[in-house]
Amino acid sequence: MNQRTLSLLNNKANLEHLYTFKNVPISMGCVSTPQSEDIIHDQIWDICKDTGIIQLRNPLPLELVYAFPHNDGIGKVWEDHYQSFANFINKFNVSKVLEIGGGAGRLGKLYLDKSPSYFWTMVEPNHSYQTIENSNFTHLVEWFDKDFQIKNDYDAVVHSHTFEHVYDPLSFLETIYNQIEDTKLHIFSFPNLYRFLENRFTNALNFEHTAFLTEEITDILLKKVGFELIEKEYYGEHSIFYACKKVKPQNIEFPPSIYQKNKSLFLNYIKYYQDEVNYLNNLVENHKGKIFLFGGHIFSQFLIFNGLNTHKITSILDNSKMKQGNRLYGTPFTVKPPSILKNYDNPAVILKTASYNKEIKTDILANINSNVIFFE
Repeated sequence: MNQRTLSLLNNKANLEHLYTFKNVPISMGCVSTPQSEDIIHDQIWDICKDTGIIQLRNPLPLELVYAFPHNDGIGKVWEDHYQSFANFINKFNVSKVLEIGGGAGRLGKLYLDKSPSYFWTMVEPNHSYQTIENSNFTHLVEWFDKDFQIKNDYDAVVHSHTFEHVYDPLSFLETIYNQIEDTKLHIFSFPNLYRFLENRFTNALNFEHTAFLTEEITDILLKKVGFELIEKEYYGEHSIFYACKKVKPQNIEFPPSIYQKNKSLFLNYIKYYQDEVNYLNNLVENHKGKIFLFGGHIFSQFLIFNGLNTHKITSILDNSKMKQGNRLYGTPFTVKPPSILKNYDNPAVILKTASYNKEIKTDILANINSNVIFFE
């Protein structure tokens, strides 16, 4: 396991320890393997006092973190995101795309459904369980890194919710910059991590999102590498869309204000969940009925490794068929469909699923059981 002793953004050792989460499952996946095989590690978070980047000190090998696919991008929030981002890409007359980290291929499939004569190549090492039946869609089962060679004449390099996963964001941007032609575009979507942490979403930072790549930091990084912003669009507070072109790199510094702003935000987030877990534990202890935890993902894991009392929890719920019937990694709980709630008179659901709370509540209340009580 490599230790980050230098800042990701300026390669200096001016780092300050912020917080350590104890006993964290290394994967967010749902698995069929026994719990005895799960790997648990501490998460150690530092901040660079020069640039304000918050970064994981102890990132784990990619083959461990991504051993179990877990993101099938279901639900209205994701469907609307793909639709909005596909429309954003289409603004720039892009007909030949290289997508980095395409997951299950949903964005490429949607784009080709809209424009069947276009071409889409996806570089994705982790998803082979789904095949896109389109002769204009190519899936390269490879990692995109500094040794990857962009061989074809693409109009744009695209990535969606990939940038926040890379271990070396500066090298990632430089690789794209150095390999695409001057007239080609760099178009991407990534989560609005500052708003995530500000809204106390537990999927902001983890063993996959190992750096706090805020909009402010990303804007500076793009200029330093040599990308000029053509257009930026916001998908609510969920994601930010960027379209960039190549120009000369700029010598630009990180404002000192980022350090204190990010540090305060992170420590307030920690304090909130220390109090929130105590609050939830009190609700759980006093509820007279079955209790469920929603989310076969980091949403449930985060609460559990931060002290949520699980002795009264019946099971974890999730809409994903990929997860149902499997066990959430790092826990003893099997994931079940929300439809089981119809069998209970007074069920309670612990719901801390970030920007997905509203659609989950609506689905349960309208279609399954209007008597559900939500602890959120």
